[in-house]
Formats: sequence, structure tokens, C-alpha cells
Amino acid sequence: MIGVITHYDVHNHGAILQLLALIKHLESTCNVEAKALQFDKNYDFTPRSTLSKYKLSLKSIGVYLAFLRERGFGSLLFNYRKYRLLHKFKSDIHLIGEFYTEYSHLDNVIVGSDEVFALHTGVTPCFFGHALPTNNVVAYAGCFGPTKIEDVLRLHCDRLIRSGLSGMSAVSVRDANSQSIVYELTGTKPPIVLDPVLLYGYEKELSQMKSPCDEPYMVVYAYDMRMNDVSETASIIKFAKNHNLKIVSPGFYHSWVDLNVNVDPLQLLGWFKYAQYVVTDTFHGSIMSMINHRNFAVYCRDNANKLMDLLTSFSLDDRVISPNENNISEVFSREIDYVAFQSRLESYRTQSSEWLRNALDEKN
Repeated sequence: MIGVITHYDVHNHGAILQLLALIKHLESTCNVEAKALQFDKNYDFTPRSTLSKYKLSLKSIGVYLAFLRERGFGSLLFNYRKYRLLHKFKSDIHLIGEFYTEYSHLDNVIVGSDEVFALHTGVTPCFFGHALPTNNVVAYAGCFGPTKIEDVLRLHCDRLIRSGLSGMSAVSVRDANSQSIVYELTGTKPPIVLDPVLLYGYEKELSQMKSPCDEPYMVVYAYDMRMNDVSETASIIKFAKNHNLKIVSPGFYHSWVDLNVNVDPLQLLGWFKYAQYVVTDTFHGSIMSMINHRNFAVYCRDNANKLMDLLTSFSLDDRVISPNENNISEVFSREIDYVAFQSRLESYRTQSSEWLRNALDEKN
């Protein structure tokens, strides 16, 4: 069996989709069983005042009361239902295995994808291959997220990260910032490979999906506390009204949209498939738009490292909404050449799949 170390316990559809996609790809191309491994995440770099947000205790009551005051009961109820729905989804498909120390030996362990190398909450040793139950640890499409090399050095994590990455059988990343950090620390330049959602594509699942809505609609896909600026929302609302579209937010709660809908990760793909337009500010929101060949527009925020790399690699950097302009109509007026996109995607898939297969065949 192959174990996967990634963010399995977050309430985020993109994180679950990339985990499931990697497992499905391994099953279909390598004929192996894979499951996410449980672990305890480190929060040493998280301010003590906000730690109760991540570690539930009596102190967490104050955090959630503040959440209620700030966002309202509708958001709180939506997120509670979302938590239960995502937990049930992972449980029903048996996505998660045992705690990693419960295994005496695994054939391979894959670290990634997602922001497994990011240091904003703390440094988790198993993310860098330490103490895992195998002699063959592979990093697939690992990402440092907002973490820069200056952060690694400032937090005195360079030796721990260097030793972990250097001890892996093979390392790949999914963006140039992560590639640069790995090279700076190890002297080896890792290849950039596809995020698992692009690699697997969910083509079979998407082919069986019907439209989830009887009315024409556009999707807004952004975290709850983002895309709520009046200048942004006014532009989106105006565009939707001019095109007689309902504004739907699947997976996140926004008080200003027409419909907030709780969905599991696969249902989310269906909302993207039949959307007339998509506005997003997330990495996986962009990917879900791409694999569904949707007309989409992107706000770049603190995720510009990975998001701009993604868009540029497919010559889609013209999908970015200009700062302070909110030129959504202008972005949507530009046609996307999805024939060229698909050709490039297939080439990247071949390269990424071959890299992963070869990495898993390595023996120490």
C-alpha cells in the first residue's frame, strides 16, 4: 500500500479533490491501493491568542462566539453543515487510513500535493519525510504556498527541511517559488508537475453529471472572508444582472450572492461544469474551471506564487482581473482557446505521470 501525507483534515473542497485525484490516479495507472495517513499538525508558529481556532478546547468557545458575531448565524450554520458533509464524504469513500505510526512498513509514502511545505502554522516533520514508515518517500507536486526562502531561514527551519528533502527518493513541486526554495536548500532543481486534479481530470465523473440548477447561473468560488469587498461584489452583481444570471456560491458562504449551496467535492465539480461564468480567487477554483472548459476570471491575492504559475503555464494569465479596476466584463470577453489548453494539458499529464511512476519505482 502507498500512504499519502497531505492536508486530509481541512474543510476545503480543493484539498480533498487533490487527495482523491492522486489516489484515483495511482489506482488507475499503477494498480495500487493508496490512503491518506493521519498525523498531528504542528502549530508552533501560530500566535497563542488564535491557537484555539485550530485546537478545540473550552477556549474555542470564545473563537466561535466571535465568528458568530462577525459573520452571522447563516455563515455559522452553513459551515457546520459543510463540516459534517465533508466528513461524511471522506468517511463514505474510505479516503483516510490510520495514523502513520500505526504502520510498520509501507511500500511508498507520497508527500503532497497542496501546501505541504508551507510554514505559516508550524513545521510538521512528516511533511518533510521524517519518521515515515518506508525507505521510499516521494514528494509529488509539493508546495511552499506563501512561504518564501526568507521565511525558512528566519524561522530556522532550513536544516530540518534540507535533511528531509535530501533524504527523499525523489522530489517534485507545483510552482516556481517552491522549485526555487528546494534548489536553494538542496542544490537540486526539482521538476514542476501537475496538481493531481489536473493530472486525473475527473473526466469519467464529470461525464455522468447533470446540471444542478434549472436557471442559468455564474459561480463565485472564494473563501468566506474573501471577495466581500464592495467594489468587487458590485462588479460581479452588475455583470450577473446584465446577463440574467443567478449568482451561486457552492462550498463557501457569502451573504451577497443569490444562492449559497453546500456540496461535497464531486458535486462541486458539477456546479462548475454547467456554470456560464466563474469568478474565483483560488488555485483549485481556477483548475476546476479549466478542466470544465469554463470562461473564468481570477482575482490574485496572497496566493499569487502558485496561482500565477498555474495560469502562465497554460497561457491563461489574461484571466486575471486587474487590481483596483474590477474589469470582469473585459476578462470574460476574451475567448479561451481550450483546444490549445487541452493539447498542452495532455503533454503535461504524460510528463507528470511518467515522473511519478518512475519515482515510485526507485529503491533505496
